[in-house]
Order: sequence, then C-alpha cells, then structure tokens
Amino acid sequence: MSVADLIFERTIDLPPIIVWDALIDPDLLAGWLGEVRIVSTESPRFHILWPGADARQSTAGTVAEFEAPRRLRIETDNRGIIECTLLSIPGGLRGSSTELTLRVDAGVEQVFATKVRDEWQTSLNRLERLLHGHPVDWTNLDEQSDGTTGVGGTSGRSVNSPR
Repeated sequence: MSVADLIFERTIDLPPIIVWDALIDPDLLAGWLGEVRIVSTESPRFHILWPGADARQSTAGTVAEFEAPRRLRIETDNRGIIECTLLSIPGGLRGSSTELTLRVDAGVEQVFATKVRDEWQTSLNRLERLLHGHPVDWTNLDEQSDGTTGVGGTSGRSVNSPR
C-alpha cells in the first residue's frame, strides 16, 4: 500500500498577515473551510465540521505549532497533520504577496489521493474567494459554482510527494 503526502503551493496577492487571519479566526474559517468550534480555551483544541458532514463526522484538532504569521501545524484525529507555511514576497495588492504552502500528511492511499487533493484544491479556492470578500454561503452551496480557477493575482499548484 503506497501512501502520499499532499502538498499545495499558492501565491496569494495579499500580505501574509491577512492570509494568516483566515487560517486562525473561527469566523473567517467558517467562510472557506467549515464550522469551527473551540472546545477548550485552556488548550488549543477545537472541532471542525466539514462541509456536507454531520456532527458525527467532525474533526478534532490540536494546534501543535503556532508561529504567527508564518507557520501553523495542526494535528487532527482523522485527517492527519495539516501544516500551513506563509512566506512574504514582493508584489500584490498591498505591496506584498503570500506564498502559501499547505502540506497534508494524512497517510492517504494513492487510490484516494486524487479525491483528497481535489477537495483541498476546492478549499483553497474558497480561501482565495474569502480573502477577496466572497465567503462561502454554505446554505446555498449547491447553487454556487466553486470553479477551479484562482481569484485576483493568484496562482496555485499541487504536488503529490510519495513517502
């Protein structure tokens, strides 16, 4: 059984601090990823209810690394390790852009890697739309077109790295 880590790279035409907020703020996360509930204020523990999932299919996660506004690593109970790295580069709408690298280490079998990669691509497309003022309306999602292209001056690619 061969497994794959999933790596996504995007250039977003906004500064890292703006992108960072969309990765850590529960209200902003709800605009692109799904409903987030903080479980404990004493530890960085939370639940994510992914789109289309019921409460039994939520994901519990713990923030393992937090280096604002550069790196976020989350260990989940059923979706592996999710790591976001942000790098400031020149350009963009406000003088700097963000190189976002998302690494999902979920031990995904190759046969499922394409589906999981497509789901993350869709989520990253939603993140870009949120950052440009268009959060997902989850109640009318079937009526919306997710599309497959980025927003503004954004580019992205996915790399499948075998273990």
